[in-house]
Amino acid sequence: MRKICVVATNRSDYGRLKPIMDELKRRDDIELQVVVGSFRYFDSLLSYLKYAKPRSMRHSFPWYIRARLSTFFFGMKAALLREQLSRVIMQDGFTIDARIPMLLEGGDLATMVHTDGFGLLEFPRILERLSPDVVMINGDRYEIFSVAVACAFMNIHLAHIEGGDVSGTIDNSIRHAITKLSHIHFPATAQSAKRLLQMGEHPNTVFTYGSPIIDSLVSIDLSLDNSFYKRHPSDVGEIDLTKPYILVAHHPVTTEYADNYRQTKELLAALDEVNMPQFFIAPNIDAGSDGISVAMKEYCGGLGAKRSVFHKHVALDQYIKLLGNAAVAAGNSSSLLREAAYLGTPAVIVGTRQQHRERGNNVIEVDSKQASVVSAIRQQLAHGRFEKDLRFGDGTAATRIARTLAELDLKQIDVQKYFHEQTV
Repeated sequence: MRKICVVATNRSDYGRLKPIMDELKRRDDIELQVVVGSFRYFDSLLSYLKYAKPRSMRHSFPWYIRARLSTFFFGMKAALLREQLSRVIMQDGFTIDARIPMLLEGGDLATMVHTDGFGLLEFPRILERLSPDVVMINGDRYEIFSVAVACAFMNIHLAHIEGGDVSGTIDNSIRHAITKLSHIHFPATAQSAKRLLQMGEHPNTVFTYGSPIIDSLVSIDLSLDNSFYKRHPSDVGEIDLTKPYILVAHHPVTTEYADNYRQTKELLAALDEVNMPQFFIAPNIDAGSDGISVAMKEYCGGLGAKRSVFHKHVALDQYIKLLGNAAVAAGNSSSLLREAAYLGTPAVIVGTRQQHRERGNNVIEVDSKQASVVSAIRQQLAHGRFEKDLRFGDGTAATRIARTLAELDLKQIDVQKYFHEQTV
């Protein structure tokens, strides 16, 4: 059987990989291997304390000690049960074959570099043990870059999901760099596929089937009410989910590191002026995340206390329910472009994180100034819901990607990359 190793390091990438993993698991000709990125303190507390920058050592240190001792005495299973992403993957019925102890707290530029360094140290030994035929990643995040480098150096075929996009922040550079290290490409749109060819990738290695995240949306029941809180208690506050609300999903722009806190305060001032209930999703762990989280929590505990809720972790199916029922979604998450387009949710993209990225008719993009955000939100509220947009997929991508990974003749795809010159 062909061995295909899927690597997930964060909740957003896993949401895109899961439909493909489901299809690969169903096939008799595939051995699915799952590797998950985990926090470094489970395996090496001393190196974690040296390179991470937690917001509060006084609050964090007891947790680190308990986690490290638990792993020391009870092994990998104990670590998996303590980590949110690992728990979700196991609850979905997958067996985790290995962990990459790489992730660090800190939310600044240096911890991003250190995280990739630990990935480069740890992933090669996993590759040697699992010996996969193909490694598959959803690649535009900094921590997954080390996986791509390791595969390139170890002559292992790398399959890349959703390459060829363009956006703001460091993700744009990481995505293109991973493209040049990858051997098999699954772009989401024809425009992205065209960019891959412009970058010298061979047409025989580029397969345009749509985004697999759309596959996850097709069968989800979008019904939502306040029983949500019984299953998923909020970190801060509650709002009535049966009435109109704004979903806020806002992440750092690492190339504007010093401005993330200020820009988030502008967004929050706009939300306060609009004066509607708001559901906040915590930012990802990119550099600048601490500033955004602090600003959001200050707002939810202050000006927005009576009309806001803050959630650190929301499972994919629950996030889709929240996105699908929101009167408006605001922030800079890519889900406001892709998932929201399919769901018809009006979206306001704030700032440069998704600059130049393809989007549906449901999106208004503005700068981070309060007045611009207020105007765009009010315009989207006045418009209401949009028609379902299928430009990012029709729900069949995962089946087609899995079939291609299983049936593709790897002998015809040399691990030595060449620049394919396009004929004019």
